[in-house]
Amino acid sequence: MAYEGKSERTRLVKKDPDDPGLQAVFQTAPQTQQNTDRTGKFSSTFGLIISSLGTAVGTGNLWRFPRILANNSGDQGCLHFLLVWLMFLFLWSIQIIIMEYAIGRFTKRAPPMAFHDLLGVKSTWLGGWISIVVFFTNCYYGVIVGWAVYYMYYCIFHPLPTTFDESSEIWKAFSEESSWPVLLHFIVTVGCVIVMWKGVDTIEPAMKILMPGLFILVITAFIWALTQHNAGSALAYIFTPDWKLLGTPRVWIDALSQNAWDTSAASGVFLVYGASMTKSMGPVKTGILIPTLNNIVSLMAGMMIFSTVFSTWTKVSPGGDKDDLMKLLKTNGPANTGLTFIWMPILFSTMTGGRVMASLFFLMVVVAGFSSYVTVMNSTAQVLVDWGVRRDVSSVVIGLMTFLLGVPSALYIHFLANQDFIWGSALILSGLAFTYLFWKYGSLSFRLNLLNESGDGSDWKLPKIWEWLVKYVLPVEGLALLVWWIVSTVQNEKTPWYELGVHSLMTAILGWSVAALFLVGLNVLFVRCRGRMSRCWSSLIDKQDDIPVCCCCHKEDKEYRDNFIVMTDRAGVGPVQDYTYSTVN
Repeated sequence: MAYEGKSERTRLVKKDPDDPGLQAVFQTAPQTQQNTDRTGKFSSTFGLIISSLGTAVGTGNLWRFPRILANNSGDQGCLHFLLVWLMFLFLWSIQIIIMEYAIGRFTKRAPPMAFHDLLGVKSTWLGGWISIVVFFTNCYYGVIVGWAVYYMYYCIFHPLPTTFDESSEIWKAFSEESSWPVLLHFIVTVGCVIVMWKGVDTIEPAMKILMPGLFILVITAFIWALTQHNAGSALAYIFTPDWKLLGTPRVWIDALSQNAWDTSAASGVFLVYGASMTKSMGPVKTGILIPTLNNIVSLMAGMMIFSTVFSTWTKVSPGGDKDDLMKLLKTNGPANTGLTFIWMPILFSTMTGGRVMASLFFLMVVVAGFSSYVTVMNSTAQVLVDWGVRRDVSSVVIGLMTFLLGVPSALYIHFLANQDFIWGSALILSGLAFTYLFWKYGSLSFRLNLLNESGDGSDWKLPKIWEWLVKYVLPVEGLALLVWWIVSTVQNEKTPWYELGVHSLMTAILGWSVAALFLVGLNVLFVRCRGRMSRCWSSLIDKQDDIPVCCCCHKEDKEYRDNFIVMTDRAGVGPVQDYTYSTVN
């Protein structure tokens, strides 16, 4: 493991008779870490799973996936996109979520300090990148949850729309011509701030009741949609490929970013949840189960929406042109943002007791969205908690910033579509940050000591080939897609790449560059001025005891600790007597 910033390292050498040379690297932590307030502990594996589903299953499945699927559909169908999207489930999202759980369980930190503990002080900004991407995503996510609140209210007190034109007018009047989105964004954010500092103990009991209800309603709506007239044509369209579109990088970028978005892979949320895992909760089992169930819900939502669109189209336009149907799928507000909100009320209007079902459906969307909103905001607030800020103070600060930066998305839906494009794509860069950690920390060390040799032994063991998958396949596919996308966009003469726009390459590069420069600047200040900061912020001494005193304060560097250090029990690596230690320079 590389030695950075003179922060201390210890080498953990396992006594293995079959391989006496096997060495695995661990970062020791201050003894005070064990007593630091974190996010609590899950009471059971079921509580972890249901809470993780509450994070993963939400508007990413019911709102974003159907519109991304429609946006990438061709004249023949959508199967080409689904195949790429499914591939990235196994070759991206699942692997990164496993890493997140493992890192969180070991470090008990949010992403910035987790990267600091494992790689050194100079890599703290990479964890900061992960947190800032999910923070900006959360700023407009609260607006979407507010939309669901409004539609729940509307379905309770108003007749459901029965035609596309009627439903579109309701959507446009609400999202583009009223102040309701700002007010509801504020209400949702305040509610989130009220509960989030209590951590896992607040989320887990509610999710055990509400998430099963969401699944029941989604399954009910799904089955009902499949009974509608012309639903078979919708399914045939979904599962028919348009192979020529596989040559366009946008399909691949959207498939990867969508899979990361709706599973929350590389967002750091599961890393923070990992900090609340006990030794009996396996990162591998949970990391495979959660995104798999999540993608099943996404596919059901897509089939449900498409069946509704096809059914309604045949009623209002019998014998109509197929091009009109394709337009109907893709023109539901800016960037197709209104697809779910326009068509789901139409679906429920065909059911007996449809208003009740619609109200309950949007209630569960609110619950699923709110649970994701809380956990994502909590993972951002945990960054400040790691630095000694009280949880209630960090909750208010992050909540206020989230609301203020989300107001433009609430006022201008085009801005929301732009933010979704920028930060949805940035999740790919966050995934690459995790693969960098895997490289830098050591693939063998990570697999054995954070996964296979950690916990109580009940989790599945990962084979050697997993190291090659994460170490080579993931970074190659992420970098190759980004380069392909950039090159093809620059070569596209129809849309100049340097112009700013909702889906402009320059817009994405500008947003990413500003965020990266800001984080690198903070990291430089942190490295150089730690001594001066620690005199005013005593928690830095307790929580980052292995960082050298800063040179800019004219202090000498700290002496290294003894060569033999007692590992904290939170590492979960087994008895101390099985290991010996030596410092790594």
